[in-house]
Amino acid sequence: MTETDGERSVFTLTFDAGRAGPLAALDTRLLQDSPVAVNARVVLVLTFGALPAVLMDGIVTTVALTPGDRPGQATLTATGEDLSLLLDREERDVEHVGLDDPVQVLAVLAPYAARGLVPLVVPPPSADPPLPIERVPTQHDTDLGHLTMLAERHGYVAYVIPGPVPATSTFYWGPPVRVGVPQRAVSVDLGPETNVTAPPQFRIDALAPVTVEGMVQDPLTGRAVPVRSGPSLRPPLAARPLSVEYAAELRRRRLRQSGTGIVGAFARAQGQAERSGDAVVADGELDGARYGGVLRPRGLVGLRGAGWSHDGLWYVREVEHELSTGGYRQRFSLAREGHGSTVPVVPV
Repeated sequence: MTETDGERSVFTLTFDAGRAGPLAALDTRLLQDSPVAVNARVVLVLTFGALPAVLMDGIVTTVALTPGDRPGQATLTATGEDLSLLLDREERDVEHVGLDDPVQVLAVLAPYAARGLVPLVVPPPSADPPLPIERVPTQHDTDLGHLTMLAERHGYVAYVIPGPVPATSTFYWGPPVRVGVPQRAVSVDLGPETNVTAPPQFRIDALAPVTVEGMVQDPLTGRAVPVRSGPSLRPPLAARPLSVEYAAELRRRRLRQSGTGIVGAFARAQGQAERSGDAVVADGELDGARYGGVLRPRGLVGLRGAGWSHDGLWYVREVEHELSTGGYRQRFSLAREGHGSTVPVVPV
């Protein structure tokens, strides 16, 4: 199962579908009466000790049968996606008269409450309510496509969080979660306390940070006003951001937005710059048993043992969970804006 903050989370389940006994004389039983069928809703729960965690709440999209090369052997593979699939089935043309972006999000998500999808919307720092006599926000996409487009305007993310109890999920629309209590620490090169299966790889993407600038016409005065993104407004995770260290070499992008006011233009320029700010990435793999928990994306995690440049707090961008008999591995991708820890101690 793969969870990410940029795309829909997906899962794959593999079952033994071997034919045995008189009831399977004509066909494998998993194709006759299996609850894991196309369009079925599947909830995956993982329990560590006495604490259950909902790993996935999703919809099966593909079922594949692979016959074995010996009698009685076969496998059935079910692949699916999280509940945001429900929002991506129908393209619609809708006018959201007088609704600002966060209110549009609530209006779009309201019909999905009956399916156990609860909205969690964080208003952006700047508001630009549309006056009906000036402009009318319109939707020409699926509900998910529209919500994602609105999120990108502000440097926000839009995704489904499974749980906290089975058959319920939360649709989060807001900034990447870079505050709060970090998850259990990822430990590197610390002897018996090491919980990674191999040292993580740290890489720098010098092309990631950008500045955004352009011109926008004031709808009231008709004058052209220069627009430029400023320093990041996100809580810092690194002591030495690359966007500051290499400010002269940053890529510059033009703001190509029309039909909005000055406030909206500045918000979109800042949002585009914020989305590109994480220039340092760490990729690795955890031993689930030694880690003793479930690493979740879209939040913070501490990393220790890799040296001052890479120790500290990181944003968890993606986690791939692989569960098998007797084993649990978690491949992760972490990101932040630069080098150096901002905290003296990483919580264990």
